[in-house]
Amino acid sequence: MTMSVPKQLEPDLVSPRKCPLVHAATVRRRAALVLAHFTAVIAVAGTPAHADDIDLARADSSEIRAHVDDLLQDRASVKDETERLAAEQSELSALIEQANLEFGTIEAQLTRATEAVDAASGDLSSKFEPLAELRTEQALRYEASERARERLVVIAPMLTRLTHRSEDLSEVIRTARDALEEAEERERERGRERERERGEAATRSTSTSADPGPAPATTSSAVAFAYDQVGKPYGSGMAGPNAYDCSGLVVAAYSQSGVDLPRTSQSQWAASEPLDRGDLAPGDLVFSHNLGHVAIYVGRNQVVHATKPGDTVKVASLDFLPVDGYRRVGN
Repeated sequence: MTMSVPKQLEPDLVSPRKCPLVHAATVRRRAALVLAHFTAVIAVAGTPAHADDIDLARADSSEIRAHVDDLLQDRASVKDETERLAAEQSELSALIEQANLEFGTIEAQLTRATEAVDAASGDLSSKFEPLAELRTEQALRYEASERARERLVVIAPMLTRLTHRSEDLSEVIRTARDALEEAEERERERGRERERERGEAATRSTSTSADPGPAPATTSSAVAFAYDQVGKPYGSGMAGPNAYDCSGLVVAAYSQSGVDLPRTSQSQWAASEPLDRGDLAPGDLVFSHNLGHVAIYVGRNQVVHATKPGDTVKVASLDFLPVDGYRRVGN
């Protein structure tokens, strides 16, 4: 008996509804399960979302490090999807190859038919059942093979896109890691610069304490007066004797030596001469808070100032002020 290829099978012999044999339904179910396993439609994975772009030249190391982590996670997702599709591709190819071996040629079909007939016992009618089962299996395996080929056509470009995506991500990761090294070096350099600045500030402070430099003679009485007011309450718009605001304390201190200064801190800035921190001497003025506050330098890196409402006149470290500049009152 000669068996034709599946496309030429007569519909009434292939159709499960018209097959009278008991075991045909079992064969159909088994073949259908195989077909469902290998031809299930898997949603095409889109290109993994790119980690948010950042300005590598401006970002700090923590931002770039988080960016690299996102990129690595993206690449790992691409790798997982590539491996999954490659495994599916291999299984589908194996299914097609097996179908070709068993039903791909007339010789293969005859071999299977002969084996089925030889295996059947009894009279001629008993041999129709395995032949019918074989025809049903042939049809279903052919359908599974065709579905597998269709799926392979879909998978191939997906794998190509994923491969390119992985390569692109690897290049972006290399660039980001280079930027991370540069950012970390910049931050280390800034840290070293801050250490140098602190060291220079400490040197200047020691030098100023040991040698306050030339200052008008009037400043000694101003400093002494400022110390005497420590502990008195802050009073907005007041210049003593019981309370002071910041510029009022300066006016009162310098009035002890007969020096009349303007009433506000901004006016006092304009009425005094600029100098560098390294030239500070007791009695010089220290301005902060956008010229809204003024203090009297008393040496040893300290100032006396009327602080704020609800507080008192205090001695404080110069380093705690957001300094705008340093000025000297002339004789």
